[in-house]
Amino acid sequence: MPKSDPSVAEIREAITELLRTEEVATLATIDSEGRPWASAMHIAGDGLVVYMHTFRHTRKSTQLRQNPNVSYSVCHLPPEGYAARQETRSLQIQGIATLVADPAEIERIAEISMEQFPWAGETALYDHVKLPDQGQQLFFRIEPVQGLWADNRVRMLYRVLLDFGDGGKTITKVEDYHAVVRGRA
Repeated sequence: MPKSDPSVAEIREAITELLRTEEVATLATIDSEGRPWASAMHIAGDGLVVYMHTFRHTRKSTQLRQNPNVSYSVCHLPPEGYAARQETRSLQIQGIATLVADPAEIERIAEISMEQFPWAGETALYDHVKLPDQGQQLFFRIEPVQGLWADNRVRMLYRVLLDFGDGGKTITKVEDYHAVVRGRA
């Protein structure tokens, strides 16, 4: 008997779990000439919203402040590689990056980062975090706008396109990727 497609709540739960357990995503920013740049970044997931940490005098922080349109990709690849391909899942997001300037939100980001990744608590990385205009560290909130969720646990090549609402906190639309792509051909 074929497995049924997951509900929106199940997709949300699976994405939230991926964003809380995977430590690194690839972030694409846009330079002043409209060309993309990709960077590997640590992420902290808070529901469907992602936070990324960088420093004031980096290429990516300059680009994020000049153009908030970003894309990121994060995936779970099992240690067994191809033999465990039924466990592979990934998320590709187009979103909006916002510099976080609220002290309470910055404190929350540091807390969830240390909660998700115990190694962060063993460093001084978050010991002296200040507001963006007072220090070198910067946090960006990335709210998803659209995305692609792939989950081979459902079935091989299961893919859905997603729209997000409420500041990236909810999934407002789920469409079968293959049906949409075939419809465009």
